[in-house]
Parts: sequence; structure tokens; C-alpha cells
Amino acid sequence: MTNLENHVFAFFVAEHADNFKIADRFFPYGDLILQWEDKINVATRKFGTRVRMKAKVSGTAFLDMLIEKGGYSTKTNDFGGTMHAFQLDEVRKIIAELKESDPIILKAKAGGPDFWTETFAELTKD
Repeated sequence: MTNLENHVFAFFVAEHADNFKIADRFFPYGDLILQWEDKINVATRKFGTRVRMKAKVSGTAFLDMLIEKGGYSTKTNDFGGTMHAFQLDEVRKIIAELKESDPIILKAKAGGPDFWTETFAELTKD
């Protein structure tokens, strides 16, 4: 991911990921990408179009990381497709770990209330 995409990912984890809830059923991967993209798009809209345009890449990376770390259970259906179900307790653990270890999030904590606004302005200027 680019530096801007990494910051969009970190912003969403730091500020909005705790509030995400989804129905307790299995979804295909493509539907989940759309859901995460939408949530990140809405969360970052105050930073402008150039930031919002990174929602799909950041959302896909976030979803892939959650699947890899057990934030979704996975099963193969009878037709050969793979489906994923949200695991709230695991996702909360993963988010908590990220908030304590991600270098961008740690920098944001130390950077004060204007960190994200200033950082996204800097990353999207030209």
C-alpha cells in the first residue's frame, strides 16, 4: 500500500473500527470488500476526495488482515465458493492490538487532535 493508503487504514482503525457491526452470517468476500470500502469512505469523507479514493484499497487490506488473524471464520460452500462470518470478539482483540502497535496510530496519539487533518492535508497536497 502507498503511504496515503496506510494512513487511511490507520485512521479507520484508530477512530472508527470499534463501531463496526455486521450481521452474524456468512458473506462472500466481494460483499465484504464493498462493506468495508463503504465504511472507510464515509469515515474519511471529511478529508476530501483524494483520501476517500483510497477506501477500497485500505478496506481490502483491512479485510484481508482480519481474515488472516481470525476476525472472520471461513467456510467453503457446496458450490466451491468461500464465505466469511464476522467474529466480533476476535475483531475487537485485533483492533486493540493494532491500536497499541501500529506506528501510524501511535504517532497520531502523540500528535494531538489535529494530527489526521494535518497529515491528510500534507499527503494530498500538490
